[in-house]
Amino acid sequence: MPKAIMGGYQSRHPSPYLMSRPDGLSNYVLLIIRSGGEFQLDGYAYTVRPGSALIVAPGTAYYYGKPDGDYVDDWLHFTVSESSLAQRIRRMANTPFSVGNMELYTFCIRQILWELSYGHPDYAQENMDSLFGLLFNHLFAAWQAGDTTEAESAYYDGLQMVRLDVRNHFSQPHSIEELSGRLGISASYFQYLYKKHFGVSFHHDLIQMRIEQAEYTLLTSSLAIEQVAEFCGYSSEVHFYRQFKKVTGITPARFRREAGYLKEK
Repeated sequence: MPKAIMGGYQSRHPSPYLMSRPDGLSNYVLLIIRSGGEFQLDGYAYTVRPGSALIVAPGTAYYYGKPDGDYVDDWLHFTVSESSLAQRIRRMANTPFSVGNMELYTFCIRQILWELSYGHPDYAQENMDSLFGLLFNHLFAAWQAGDTTEAESAYYDGLQMVRLDVRNHFSQPHSIEELSGRLGISASYFQYLYKKHFGVSFHHDLIQMRIEQAEYTLLTSSLAIEQVAEFCGYSSEVHFYRQFKKVTGITPARFRREAGYLKEK
């Protein structure tokens, strides 16, 4: 279940208001947007209507505000451990969607914050778990109800085929322009649909595919690291080292050394 960090409800910010997080945060942010506003997430701009929700994923650069009139929202910072709920949250993240009646969401956030500050130590977390369950069940239902337009649904099978083809040919160069051309849509719309359907950008998905294959190859072959890099689609060994360490936290050489040691043990 998620863990609450801090939050607020019916927070009012006088015009002109701008929240700027160019480096994002290490936690999720849930916003229930009462006033409407202008938002930018990962380079995409949205004009958000009152009665909308937005879950901002960790590490996402975002900006929002309201140039004319007060900006009002309910908000909650939280973390979540890996689970089926975490997968749902990732699917919903970084795209605003309508929630209609906001009072249920306000109630859940208000009660979660009360439990966080004043709840009995023996029962507070259990109560928050129930409230989070109620909150995200309703958010997911609202997201599903307005999630996929008929036009977007028409591209889902094509996106699945593209992703499978990329996974089967991960070492080859892939351009957004070429892949979007297969579906007959623009590059920006392809990126939007890909992230919406799979919960991750195409760029990061491809990196993950290549690093997973690199880990397997390091463990099961005697190829030199330079050869592993080339096999996994990297023309530069230095770039491979940097990307491998960014994803796994250690270098390829250390991964092979430590994993080999563990296998021997």
